[in-house]
Amino acid sequence: MKIALTLATVILKTKKHFPAIALAALGLAATSARANNLFGIDVSSFQGSVNWSSVHANGAEFAFAKATEGNYYHDAYFNGNMNNGKSAGLKMGAYHFCRPDLNCVSTEANYFWSFAGGKITADGKSIFPVIDFETYNGHSCQNSYTDWMNTWSSDVQAKTSNFMHPILYSSAGAGMCDVTTACTLEAWVANYNGENLYTGNPWSCCTSCNFKSPGTQYWVWWQVSSSGSIGGVSGNCDFDAYFSTVAHMSANDLVR
Repeated sequence: MKIALTLATVILKTKKHFPAIALAALGLAATSARANNLFGIDVSSFQGSVNWSSVHANGAEFAFAKATEGNYYHDAYFNGNMNNGKSAGLKMGAYHFCRPDLNCVSTEANYFWSFAGGKITADGKSIFPVIDFETYNGHSCQNSYTDWMNTWSSDVQAKTSNFMHPILYSSAGAGMCDVTTACTLEAWVANYNGENLYTGNPWSCCTSCNFKSPGTQYWVWWQVSSSGSIGGVSGNCDFDAYFSTVAHMSANDLVR
């Protein structure tokens, strides 16, 4: 996920003790207590092989891994990321990079689920599945982007008896402005706005995707930066925040 934003990018440098180093990088004292939000990352084949035990030891509590794109791409690292991330103690989610400009919803929901569905189970470790909305060239077979995303959510939910409330990932200033308040997915907002990962907020406009996990204010997940560095990942990866605690995530945002 590499949405181009014109806002300031937060660059977090992580070494051995992530919470303290990250807080210092954000201009806070290294001894400050971690505040409201929870830290995680998201990855794809771009990051190659990830040492998930090291990622967890460096402070990440959750992660998202790319599974599919359109109806033409399977991420070769997906199964390993999901298995190894869960084994290391992280909560793991799968994401699908959608191409509403190319395909009807059912084509992409079926393609995603046939590849990733076996890793999205009621195992106490699976985050709700994600649709990654970054292409804005049309909404095939649907009247609007909102309809396209909501229908994908409904189609994926219908493929299992386990409770799921899928997540919509998109930019605060682009994709989220292309859906309306009729959006029924959880919001994962990409906004590199310079705010603190642990205490900040991604919304600066278009607070449109309005499903609320209990206690939220129109966002549940936030992509804070695309330039994060953490032990266990070669090169940079995306840094993310969850608005509450592991306990809250387990009760409200995991497949069950």
